Amino acid sequence: MNYIIHKDEMTPLERMNAFGEGKEIDRIPCSPFLGESLAPTFGHNIYDYNHSVDVLVDVAVKSYETFCPDGIGFGPGLQGIPEAMGCEVEFPEYNTPFISKPAISDYSELSKLSPIDPYKDGRIHYFLEALAITKDKLDGKVGVGTSVGGPFTAAAFLRGTDKFLRDLTKNKEEIHKLLEITTQSVINYIDAAIDLGLVPGLAEPVSSSTMISAKNFEEFAKPYIKRCEQRIIERTGGGGTLHICGKTKKVWGHMVDTGIANLSLDNIEDLGELKEAYGDKVCLIGNVDPVNIIMRGSIEDIYNEARACIIKAHDNPKGFVLSTGCDVPIGTDPNKIIALMDAARIFGSSKVNIEELVF
Repeated sequence: MNYIIHKDEMTPLERMNAFGEGKEIDRIPCSPFLGESLAPTFGHNIYDYNHSVDVLVDVAVKSYETFCPDGIGFGPGLQGIPEAMGCEVEFPEYNTPFISKPAISDYSELSKLSPIDPYKDGRIHYFLEALAITKDKLDGKVGVGTSVGGPFTAAAFLRGTDKFLRDLTKNKEEIHKLLEITTQSVINYIDAAIDLGLVPGLAEPVSSSTMISAKNFEEFAKPYIKRCEQRIIERTGGGGTLHICGKTKKVWGHMVDTGIANLSLDNIEDLGELKEAYGDKVCLIGNVDPVNIIMRGSIEDIYNEARACIIKAHDNPKGFVLSTGCDVPIGTDPNKIIALMDAARIFGSSKVNIEELVF
């Protein structure tokens, strides 16, 4: 099938500024979850990406130059804060870092934990320095953002996820003490990011409904996410973005209630259902399958899936950004990412009557 790829008429920065102000734009914004997975694409390994300011900047700038997404962002990831607080982290040369040893084995060790100093502890200062440089290099072209693991996920890694999840029932008081510390750590990163002129987002995969009940989310995750979001609102005037992997439908209301401006949806959930339930309260981001469609699928598969997302969410009252349902996997063909960007130009252009795209 022949497709018309409509040429962009706005820069990413112009588009997103107009989008934020509710003005007309040339096409639906598109901003796939890029980052460390693209390090090998640009000649770097994953280990160096996590330890070098120069590599972080190079990957971010080349990602913009190659794909021209409507936002560029990176951060210390899920492991950054736990590592800075005492966890041991393994850094494979060409795979995602992972926690190899929790920071505490018992709650009697809580006293040795303290909120991070983002300028001194762990590797977080690498990311802050790289973000400042990237923002300067891409000034006037595209907005730069950052994300970090949220307080619930950080607490789980510090304790060990399996033990932490059992403690939600057995050691509630200690869990809340730990969450107080991790929440302040996340807020300290939020402040450092905002000082650079960035709006930070949170990722909370351990709080997924795949992992915990809605009741536990409301008791143990929501209050601390909300405190982080309130800090963002206090300092920037608006909420940030929240992404939770896996199933989240049972807690959509709680997620929205934290004060977020943008809800990023995993591909296993339905954008249309989210729009109907909470589209008048948050901008929707998502949610093309990054593995089966972006990495393993054909260009036609990507077009079809992106079109389906656009049909479902293009008229969301608070706006819609086409994206992936989670991070683009390591080893993805760059042409697949270009195809997703082109899908926004084919199906999301202001020149297209989206109502006519329905299958």
